[in-house]
Amino acid sequence: LRSVATERTRPTVARVVAGVVLVGGGVAATLAAALSTSGPVAVAGLGAVLTVVGAVVLGPVAARPVAGVLGAPLAAARGVTGGLARGNAIRNPRRTASTAAALMVGVAVVSLFTVFAASLKASLDDSVERSFAGDLAVTSGSFGRGAISPALAPAIGKLPEVGTSVGLGQGSLEVGGSTKQVTVADPAALSRVMHMDLQSGSLPGAGQVAVADTTAEDHGWRAGSRIPVTFPDGARSTLTLSGTYARSDLVEGYLVPRTVWGDHGVQDVDLRVVVTAAPGTSVADAKAAVTTVADRFGGPDVMDRAEFTAQVTSGVDMLLSIIYALLALAIVIALMGIANTLSLSVHERTRELGLLRAVGQTRRQVRAMVRGEAVIVAAFGAVGGLGLGVFLGWGLVRVADAASGTLGAFAVPGGRLALVVLVGALAGMLAGIRPARRAARLDVLAAIAAE
Repeated sequence: LRSVATERTRPTVARVVAGVVLVGGGVAATLAAALSTSGPVAVAGLGAVLTVVGAVVLGPVAARPVAGVLGAPLAAARGVTGGLARGNAIRNPRRTASTAAALMVGVAVVSLFTVFAASLKASLDDSVERSFAGDLAVTSGSFGRGAISPALAPAIGKLPEVGTSVGLGQGSLEVGGSTKQVTVADPAALSRVMHMDLQSGSLPGAGQVAVADTTAEDHGWRAGSRIPVTFPDGARSTLTLSGTYARSDLVEGYLVPRTVWGDHGVQDVDLRVVVTAAPGTSVADAKAAVTTVADRFGGPDVMDRAEFTAQVTSGVDMLLSIIYALLALAIVIALMGIANTLSLSVHERTRELGLLRAVGQTRRQVRAMVRGEAVIVAAFGAVGGLGLGVFLGWGLVRVADAASGTLGAFAVPGGRLALVVLVGALAGMLAGIRPARRAARLDVLAAIAAE
């Protein structure tokens, strides 16, 4: 008996050891990358892979207790039928885990990117709120990346309803052999419509440039450093670093005055114009006046603070749409796997189902039992994937923040993640419809006589 018990428990022990090692190594690697100041992406990726593989390996070990907990409400609500569904999911944990694996991985990926997108959106909101001090923003094109005539900002600035109007252009400089994106503006006026959050020195003037603090740290620059640059027209110059500022999503890593940029820009255009209303003028009145002028320059969008913030984060909403399309694909794949496994299970349990019918179980109860088992299996995969996705999403946010310094907020969208779990459970119910009908149509006597 001892040898038989040893042989039967050895695979489980080996699975537990392998799963614990994989999950432990993956979690440790993810934590090390997330808590590191340098944010090693390769280590984080390795940790994510090990964690997911370890979770799949540990699936049969966790399936029995987790399915028991998830199936308890069903057993309480549906009585004997719910209890049988819960028992069917528990008694073969390996089958339950393997069936739910595809859904678990799919939900984990979707949850990861949902958390990352929500954190990115929260970071963008914080960045705009922290740096944008204007009342209106004039933008054109997708996500504010279209071209605006540099003559628009001075035209708007002449309006009596406007206090300050500053155009923000974008260009490129060659610094140290590589091309860098720069923001071109009037620094003095820019400081009146944006919170530049200077970290050292001052805003740039003639023959100067200011850079983000992270850029200065990467190059070892400080106020007074001399920086050789090459303009788009091929002209070379050496600019003095006037100071550093906290980088935001509205100003690139380099800020060059328009007086320095001069005629070096091959195509001088603005990305946006930031406007403040004149004292005593409402934002609505200023917006109406600015819109009238903007219509003469091709009709770019004129937005207040709330509308501008929504536009800045609109790209994240598009990313979420793509993520939910991936969720739909993962659910379709999981539906096929759950339906096939349950169909095989119904075939294997033909005699058992016949006996249940013989002792009084109705066709409706058979269908409810099979569907309930499918829901428990799907819920197991969805809950496991949700836990993995939130943890790995946190690690990805921390690594991205350490690498770029622009993703400071970590946000968990509880409503959207709850919806993901709900959709996964509903998918299980849909997957169980066909196997449930097949089980309910079994001939009682033929099922009892089956081997």
